[in-house]
Amino acid sequence: MIVVHEQIAQLASPAPGSIVVDAGAGSGRTLAAIGGMAPRARLIAIDLDGEKLASAMATVPNLTAIRADLAGPLPIADRQVDVVISTNTLECLVDPSAALVEMARILRPTGVAVLAHTDFETIVVTASDRELSRRVLRTYADLPVPYLYMQATDAQLGRRLSGLVRRGPLRHESVQAHTRVVSSLAPCFALRILLRRPAPVILFSGHGG
Repeated sequence: MIVVHEQIAQLASPAPGSIVVDAGAGSGRTLAAIGGMAPRARLIAIDLDGEKLASAMATVPNLTAIRADLAGPLPIADRQVDVVISTNTLECLVDPSAALVEMARILRPTGVAVLAHTDFETIVVTASDRELSRRVLRTYADLPVPYLYMQATDAQLGRRLSGLVRRGPLRHESVQAHTRVVSSLAPCFALRILLRRPAPVILFSGHGG
């Protein structure tokens, strides 16, 4: 199984004393991985979910947490940040291109952005009930706003991310594609229940140039 957060930390490779911002930090797992690699880095978590930020504060040493809506301006001054990271967040925004503009604004000229996103429409499941698994995956990909803090959803954002970056103010450096293998279908059980219910359900669970 690929350890996504550690991979992002390795790609970010912040120098000692660097300022690192996670836009859509959630519970801070990626920042925790970065902190383990670069304990002298200044870590800033930005997210709309106050409960997840509280969890991040409890588990990531020396973390600064900022509750803010990524659909608006980032609460950081121009050219102050060395590294911006963001994982599975851009699809949550009505205008992800505007978020990329904000990331470019806060980055120093020598800064770097590491952006990662799952392409949810290409998830593949091996299951005895093939038709049910197809329905689960189609339903998951097509849910309009499956999580509380999502303003939008785009199951194809993973494949679109490179193009969004190329059309924006960030300089496109490279692309890496990874396959993640998960041995448990437990996260899909809630969707299995959803498919059996007649009523709608909201599932609650975010280079610098």
